[in-house]
Amino acid sequence: MLEINNNVKTLENKHWFSLFTTHKNMYTNKCEQLANEYEKLDEYLYKYHYRLKQGYKVVHFASRTIITIFGDVTFKRRRYKYWNQKSGKFEYVCLLDKEIVLLSKQRIYFDVQFKVLILLGDGKRYRDVLNALNHCYISKASISSILNKYDIAEYFQLAEKETKTRIDVKNKDLYIQLDETFLATLDQKVKQDQRIRLVTFHTGHKEKNYKNARRELENKRGHFLMLKVGKRINTMDYRDLLIKELQKHYVNINYDRIIVCGDGDTWIREIANSFGNVRYILDGYHTIKKLKQTAFNIIF
Repeated sequence: MLEINNNVKTLENKHWFSLFTTHKNMYTNKCEQLANEYEKLDEYLYKYHYRLKQGYKVVHFASRTIITIFGDVTFKRRRYKYWNQKSGKFEYVCLLDKEIVLLSKQRIYFDVQFKVLILLGDGKRYRDVLNALNHCYISKASISSILNKYDIAEYFQLAEKETKTRIDVKNKDLYIQLDETFLATLDQKVKQDQRIRLVTFHTGHKEKNYKNARRELENKRGHFLMLKVGKRINTMDYRDLLIKELQKHYVNINYDRIIVCGDGDTWIREIANSFGNVRYILDGYHTIKKLKQTAFNIIF
């Protein structure tokens, strides 16, 4: 019996080793393909007439390794020398780096950075991100530097500047969807738990004249508030903040036609009550969950 168990264990180990090898080879092949594509692009840039016209002269080949979503990619590219008229001196550049928007000292490529931000935005911990991207061999310090590199608030401010005109919502229902998530960040190498309140404003779904169309929100705008966990948020102050955001994006607001949507948390109900005579709607997932629980209680 012990011999049979050992044989089964051996077969199981062979199976997992074979599966691991297959995945490793798959990522390795992807990295080799990407490296070949980069080198082909570098060859194209070398033959491109613009290079000769601008006076770019090849100095030597230089290797570079970057971390992509598939793993480490190592490729060779040409380094050029050219005369910069503004600075009045010769300078060096790799045209391939400029073409693929690769910064001079950048080690982690943008696809990995965006994936890290997506995972953190979904509420994943640093350990979860490392497990999801274990083939990229990044560290917690790398995740922290990526998070600190992108000023999310600045992007929201830029988006607000692009929206110069306010939307007329006369005779329309105005929806306020509220949610809350938690995110762990590093501040001066000290872990800080952050609470993020997310709000989406919109006027319902766009009308589609064809079947099986993806439902899109109409006149959608967003806002978020990030605070350290444990810091109290006054209900009335937050209500006033939401009103300011509404007035920033919309005109002719009918406050009797505001509809607050959420997952049933107490703070969302308090916000809805603070507006006065507004409707509160539980989202679809939690509505079905409540109905199932109610049916279960009635039956049993």
